[in-house]
Amino acid sequence: MTVAEPPGDCQGVVETDCIRVERWLPNEGTPPMHKYEEILQDLSGRIATLESGARIPTEKELAAEFGASTMTVRRALQILIQNGQLRGIPGRGTFVAHPRVTKMIASAASFTDAMRSSGRRPSSQLVEATVRRSTAEEAQWVDTPPGAQVYSIKRVRLGDGVPLGFEVATLNARLFPGLLATNLEQSLYDTIATQYGVTIVRKSIVVSTRCPRPDEAAHLHIEQTLPCLQTIVTSETGDGTPFEHTVSVFRGDLYEISL
Repeated sequence: MTVAEPPGDCQGVVETDCIRVERWLPNEGTPPMHKYEEILQDLSGRIATLESGARIPTEKELAAEFGASTMTVRRALQILIQNGQLRGIPGRGTFVAHPRVTKMIASAASFTDAMRSSGRRPSSQLVEATVRRSTAEEAQWVDTPPGAQVYSIKRVRLGDGVPLGFEVATLNARLFPGLLATNLEQSLYDTIATQYGVTIVRKSIVVSTRCPRPDEAAHLHIEQTLPCLQTIVTSETGDGTPFEHTVSVFRGDLYEISL
C-alpha cells in the first residue's frame, strides 16, 4: 500500500490505495461536528427557551427533522438527560427537566432558604399534624421523657408548586404550646423563631439514598423506582436543647446536596 501527500488544494487529506484518511490540521480552524453534536447543540438551544416540563419531539420525529438515525438522536438525548437538561419518562416521552435545587449541607439553611436562594417560591402542603405520646426513641431525639407529648407533622415540600420532598417532623410539644394551631404550611422554623422566640441551631444532618415508600411516592408523584435522597435532621435551640427530628425524602432527579 502506498501513501502519497495530495496537492496543495487537498491539504490535510491522505490518499491510500483503499482508504481515504482525513487529518484536521491546526491551521484549518474548528473541526466539523459529528451529527449527534449538531443535534445536541440545537436541542440545548431549544431547551433554554422552553418551560420546565415541556415535552420534546420523539426520537423518530427528531430523526426525520435532522436527517439522522434514531440511534444518533438517542445519543444526543442521553447526553442531555445525563446533564440534567431533560428527563425521560417510560411510556410518556422526554421532557424538559426542572432545574435541580442545591442545598448547602455545611450551612444551617432550611428548605425554605434553599428554595429562595435558588430563585424558587417555597411552599408546603400539610398532610397530617397530630400530638401524641413519644416512644423511647423519639424521646431521645427531642430531649423529653418517654411518653411525654410530641408533635408529629407530615408535609409535602414544594418549589414553584412542584413536589420536591416529603417530610415527617417530630417536635417536643412542651417547648411549643399551641403549635398545631398555627399555619403549618408556612416555614416551621420561621414560626418557631417569630412566635416562640426560639433561636435555632442546626445540630446534625445525615444523608443517604433510597427508593421511596408507596405513600412517599404518591405524595411526590413519582415511581417507587426513582432514587431519592433521605435526610435526617436533628435541630437544637440556642441553649443546646434538641427540639426537632425530621426525616425527609427528596426527589433525586430534582434535588441535590452540596458538601
